[in-house]
Amino acid sequence: MNLLGDPSSYAQIVPKLRYLKSSLISTKRLKEISPSLSDIYVALRDTKYRSLTEAKSAEDIEKGLIREFYKLVDSISKYVPKDALELTQSFAIEDEINDSLLVAKNLAEGRQVDKDNLASLLWEHSYLDKILAEPDSLAGLQMFLEVSLRYKRVYNIVNEASSIYNETKNPNVFPWYSLMATSQLYSNAMKKLSSIDRDYTKKIICPMIEGRMALGLIQSSMLKIPAKTLELVLGNVNACNISWNDLFAIYERESGDTMALASSLKNFFKHISVEGKSLEEIIDSIRVSSIMVSKKNSEATFKYYPFTPALIAATLMLLKIEMHNLRSIIMSSLIKLSKEEYESLLIEL
Repeated sequence: MNLLGDPSSYAQIVPKLRYLKSSLISTKRLKEISPSLSDIYVALRDTKYRSLTEAKSAEDIEKGLIREFYKLVDSISKYVPKDALELTQSFAIEDEINDSLLVAKNLAEGRQVDKDNLASLLWEHSYLDKILAEPDSLAGLQMFLEVSLRYKRVYNIVNEASSIYNETKNPNVFPWYSLMATSQLYSNAMKKLSSIDRDYTKKIICPMIEGRMALGLIQSSMLKIPAKTLELVLGNVNACNISWNDLFAIYERESGDTMALASSLKNFFKHISVEGKSLEEIIDSIRVSSIMVSKKNSEATFKYYPFTPALIAATLMLLKIEMHNLRSIIMSSLIKLSKEEYESLLIEL
């Protein structure tokens, strides 16, 4: 029986997590290669992705990498205690949320949906894949919602975003809502943990949530989202000791001026940086600081918290960064970026 907060319940998964940490491909190693298909094959040959060297194209390698990540999520899910299962699966479900809202945005704009851009369709447990396999699921936003009704995990997210779209008539609310929905996903997952496990896990997840909240607020201002609508959406994200009353007060006061809003957020969040002279610089600082703090805390977790769900979150966070780096190299080979150009896309690992 799995006991909530019992360190021994995590003992059997720890060796696998430590192996995955040790198998990460360092950024230094990736910088030693040029973004060519032949060099990518060589780089993967002595890694856990060696089977992908039989792929016939860069696109096939990328799809194989994505499948491997989802397989790792599923493999870890088989061994984690019940209280950490939702947290583990969140690392795959967040892709499904983003993809579902991208489909909704395309349908709202009357554009064709390119399934090749939907990574979550490669996940064995993807509900979105089942939805899009249904006839007429892409006949329009309303039809997409009707087909999704049998898959509540997707339907609830898209339906909530659609209600805001119906008010604003701006399709960009769908990618904006993904920032909120994925934050709520992780917030809900952490609620399942014991208080001490939750405190450890927050060190990894909260920088990510804070980053999405900050970006969401800035985008809310740009999209002219009413304060009351924002309060209804963000009110569901109860994590990371964020003072929502203070945050709503800032938004209500400054939402008419996006730069003023960003300036007011500079000292609000605990983990991330909100800095820069231009809006572009500020957004970049939020994104970079969010991922770097999560990465730093993930690496530290292997030294201090070996028998908690924090180690699961840390492993999957680092694997996500590895996946980003490998996909960046593959993209570079496709669009012929120089070595200097692709190196700037990598996250230090």
